[in-house]
Amino acid sequence: MIGRSKRLGLVTLLFSGLMIHLLAFSAWAGEEGGNWRGTYDEVMLWVNFAILVFVVVKFGKEPIMNFLRSQKDELSLEIKEIEDEKKAVELKIQETHKALADSDAHFADLKERIINQGERKRQEIIKEAEQQSIMMMDIAKQKIGSRIINAKRSFRDELIDSAFDMAEKQLPQQVTEEDNQKMVDLYLANASSK
Repeated sequence: MIGRSKRLGLVTLLFSGLMIHLLAFSAWAGEEGGNWRGTYDEVMLWVNFAILVFVVVKFGKEPIMNFLRSQKDELSLEIKEIEDEKKAVELKIQETHKALADSDAHFADLKERIINQGERKRQEIIKEAEQQSIMMMDIAKQKIGSRIINAKRSFRDELIDSAFDMAEKQLPQQVTEEDNQKMVDLYLANASSK
């Protein structure tokens, strides 16, 4: 295999030969045989170009290659940083999606717990209301019972008072002296037996 510098020299030589050959065509194509100055200037222009290419390749190859390598390294470093940033952003997006999904699951769980807690509270309120209504019914029954008892007492007292009043009005007319004596004797007999 041919080395790099040999290849470069060979390419330069072939390029120079091609240029000289092209210059010869333009020199031969001229109509005036005695005007060689235009052809000379053109050949020298190509020779100068070839020399410039040789000098640039010989002395500028390493700095140019170093510059291009440094540019390549900088670009690859920049591309790597951009890719790292892209991965970080993608990771954050995935974390955000996961957090959103977790938030939805947490919200559904929280909603379920609140509904269950509300249902338990409702059942407790219903039980408490039932107990209060039973207590109120018992209290009402007791009040009604005591009112009935009071009404019975009141009615009996009125009945007794009324009977006593009637007896007081009618007894003096129907009780004789003899009945009076019997009651006194009966009272005395009862009092002495005690």
